[in-house]
Amino acid sequence: MNPKIILCLALVLSGGLSGCSGMRHGTSVASRREGERFSNQEAVCLKSDDSSRPWRLKWATTERTWNNGELFLTVHERDSEISPDYDPESTAAIYAKVGSKLRLLKRLEATEHVSYFLKPTVIWAAVRGEDREQLIRITEAYYGTGGFTEEHIFTSVAMPVSDLKFEPEVKLEEVEFIPAWESFKEHFGQDECLWKGESSTLTDAGLFFNFIVWKYENKTHYAVGKVTGTYKLERKPAGGLKISMDTFKREPVKDEDWH
Repeated sequence: MNPKIILCLALVLSGGLSGCSGMRHGTSVASRREGERFSNQEAVCLKSDDSSRPWRLKWATTERTWNNGELFLTVHERDSEISPDYDPESTAAIYAKVGSKLRLLKRLEATEHVSYFLKPTVIWAAVRGEDREQLIRITEAYYGTGGFTEEHIFTSVAMPVSDLKFEPEVKLEEVEFIPAWESFKEHFGQDECLWKGESSTLTDAGLFFNFIVWKYENKTHYAVGKVTGTYKLERKPAGGLKISMDTFKREPVKDEDWH
């Protein structure tokens, strides 16, 4: 199926929840197991364990895999059980297209009332000395922190095909991600720290980051430097991929850095 058709189906079904409100079949998020297969409608219209708080589709996107397969990525939200005005709950999923079904590869659930998922992205990044690898990125942001995030990054790899299967399938492997500020900690001066979080820009053109260095003095935080640089993607000796800081540059903070 054309990726655009899957995406259009997602948007139509989720529009005003008109296509999902009458859905009586399906399984709740809690009972969905990775590896199981679901229809397009079941992937878009999550069944809630609380009818007063239905899941709403926030993001949906499709991507081609390295073997010309298809991935379907979603993020759903629903009202908090405390109050509709409180921070909503969030869940993300990665599916692979298998025939007329979608096989659930990964389900992520944000910490209740604490975090939520941003729009998933897929890029092709170069491994040192090798060809590019497909990276699937789902960023978890934390409410009220001013920018603290946690990256969930995966790569799709070949799945062995038995004699009884004639359709290529993929599985996910998690990519180890070390935030640049973690590697930079040894370069922090006395009483310096990362306070507002790190901004990472991961695209086909490269893996970049920036963050502000703060100093705590007289019970006050103030900016003392800006760090920019690049990440490197490499293979670990024991197998798998890792993203870690490669190059960095520290400069004084300028007025335009706040815009």
